[in-house]
Amino acid sequence: MSDFEDLEKLVAKIQSELAPTAEILHNQRIPGRLSGRTRQIDVLVKDRVGQYEILIVIDCKDYKKRADVRSVEEFQGLVADVGAHKGVLVCPSGFSEAAKTRASGLQMDLYSPVDTEPHKWTVNPLIPVVVDFRSAGISFGVSISGPYPFTMPLDMHLTKQVTDADGIGRGSIFLTAIEKWNSGSLPIEPGRHENLTVFEGETYMENGHGMIVPMEPLVSITVQRQLYYGLLPITKITGFKDEVGGSIITNGFDVGIVSPAEISSTWKEVESEEDCDQPATIKILGLTVWDEQEPNDKSVSCWNDQSEFAHLLWGGPKKYPSYEEVWGHPPSPVDALLGEGKMLERSPFGF
Repeated sequence: MSDFEDLEKLVAKIQSELAPTAEILHNQRIPGRLSGRTRQIDVLVKDRVGQYEILIVIDCKDYKKRADVRSVEEFQGLVADVGAHKGVLVCPSGFSEAAKTRASGLQMDLYSPVDTEPHKWTVNPLIPVVVDFRSAGISFGVSISGPYPFTMPLDMHLTKQVTDADGIGRGSIFLTAIEKWNSGSLPIEPGRHENLTVFEGETYMENGHGMIVPMEPLVSITVQRQLYYGLLPITKITGFKDEVGGSIITNGFDVGIVSPAEISSTWKEVESEEDCDQPATIKILGLTVWDEQEPNDKSVSCWNDQSEFAHLLWGGPKKYPSYEEVWGHPPSPVDALLGEGKMLERSPFGF
């Protein structure tokens, strides 16, 4: 089978996927209404709109160079002769600027095939993607309105159990807060979010003096974002590229899987989407989640003199900084080291 026949069959296959309800016919012959001659059509598309039949003719050119304006004008003569409602010229090598200008005036589409199946015209397209990772530092507090003494241990967020009015445990403030963050139930917009409620209904806690007292656990979070820009390979696609407008016409595509670790280590980190090399076609939002099983192993949480909270995350076999290295001064009486935690892996996802 010759290359031009292979191209015609490829175009017919692509058009069949784009218009599954239409009749797609390869290598047809239609009488010319103006010339009186039988005209050969590479791919003929027939469809109905109510009582009307719509005819679209597609001509395929397997040129080594870009198709020029002469190809457009010759094809327009064929379209007019057979009385087609639309003409589509397909050339894998593309079209000259003069050809594009002429086709626009004729309301003719100029396409090149986009198909990842193995053949002479196989493409290996990439799609620009922006990944927006959100991470959160979490601080904890309680609100008590009753006339009760309350002694708050430094590890209250980890060890103190919140209960309901019947004394049934509802979990610690920390585990409940990170569960809500991991599920996307807390605010994820960058910035500081103060005094958030993580338990519904009335809550109680032992006050450090043997009494169960009503209180409201509160958390505040500081959300930060990291933007990464990269090109993701498209592993499967069937369609056309509009050579005039530049868009891709397809019913869908599959892309490869990339790990969050690969994104953060090999993709370009940017301050904003305006810094990307080209506009992103896909935007992905991901959360840096907390490890709910072992939250206390490899992170540092602390308050500084201004009561600003920071949760510092590190990955891999690194030496964790001391308190003084973190804050730039030795601990003072108002500084409390709340505990050691565990570095969380970004949850894996596929695209």
